[in-house]
Amino acid sequence: MTRAAPDARRAAERSPRGPLPPRALALFLLLALAGCARSLPPPGGPRDTTPPQVLATSPADSAVNVSSGTSIELLFSETMDRASVRDNLRLYPPPGRLSYHWSGHRLRIEWGDSLDPGTTYQLFLSGRARDLRGVPLGSRLQLRFSTGPALAAGRIEGRVRAKTLRVAGVPILLFPDSLGLRPDTTGAFEPTYQTETDTAGVYQFSGLSLDRGYTVHAFYDRNGDSYLDRELEVVAGHGTAVRLTPERSVADSINIVAVDPKAPAILNGSIASPDSSARFLVEARASADSTLIARVERIGPGIFAVRVPEGSYRLSARRMATTARTARAGAPATSAIPGASVALEETITVGPEETRGPFVLTFPPAPAASPPGPEPQEEPR
Repeated sequence: MTRAAPDARRAAERSPRGPLPPRALALFLLLALAGCARSLPPPGGPRDTTPPQVLATSPADSAVNVSSGTSIELLFSETMDRASVRDNLRLYPPPGRLSYHWSGHRLRIEWGDSLDPGTTYQLFLSGRARDLRGVPLGSRLQLRFSTGPALAAGRIEGRVRAKTLRVAGVPILLFPDSLGLRPDTTGAFEPTYQTETDTAGVYQFSGLSLDRGYTVHAFYDRNGDSYLDRELEVVAGHGTAVRLTPERSVADSINIVAVDPKAPAILNGSIASPDSSARFLVEARASADSTLIARVERIGPGIFAVRVPEGSYRLSARRMATTARTARAGAPATSAIPGASVALEETITVGPEETRGPFVLTFPPAPAASPPGPEPQEEPR
């Protein structure tokens, strides 16, 4: 009888309806947590390369009669790098200092003053804005809305063309034409409007005010600091100002040719010679600095291309002297084929990325090799 009470108590503890002892309860919680942990993707898996997206905006794009006291909300598909969003977001015309308020994937943008009545506003978010894993949006967001009954009717569109510079994702800036064809970009600068090219180099501005003139520029901001570093970056502009009027509200084919000022020029041509095995050295020597020489070699006649910095050059070529070895009585002997040179009389002036030619440098047949000298005689002993 004295043992019955402990047995009954242990049976009650094993009953599913009874309370778990503290140690069992702790073990149960540890197992449950371990099971939850195993349901998560293991660390060190595939790298996330999926670009984030803007899922919704308020106001919607092209909205009209928007309240002057509104704010802007953006909903992203994932958690964003907040600093990169802030640095790559602009609102034109600026209504005041912007403030950013985050709640998860949602961003609310506010400012101190009320919006102007009857005005078209444009929010621009660069495709360089990225998520927490460093993956960029890839494509820009352009959100237009108006506090009046309609969007402004002006539109400017075109394409960036380039040989060595990229054409995708290039910032395109509009400035008032009152600043001239080349606005001062030596310090921080703020355009009137901004957008970016697509993968084909095409850009478009819409919702622009009429009865105004604009200049259009492609800005290769390689370090993303909105300052022009002349040693590193490039600004290329359309050659004339664009004026939008009610009679001409759309300006298309406003194309920009972007040239890298540090890219080399190319002098191309060919060597004409009957000597199929001769070695030729082509030189482009700068007129202003004779120590600046670009050279290429080739064996036998054929085409050549010399890359040179911007400047003026004299082009020439030399057939290199060679020696032909013959064997005589088991001892090597040599015969010489003399060299020769030809040069163009004209001076060739080239700019960055420019190609000039073809230039033909013609060599006469090489003279017969000079006979080998007499073999050395052994001195009598």
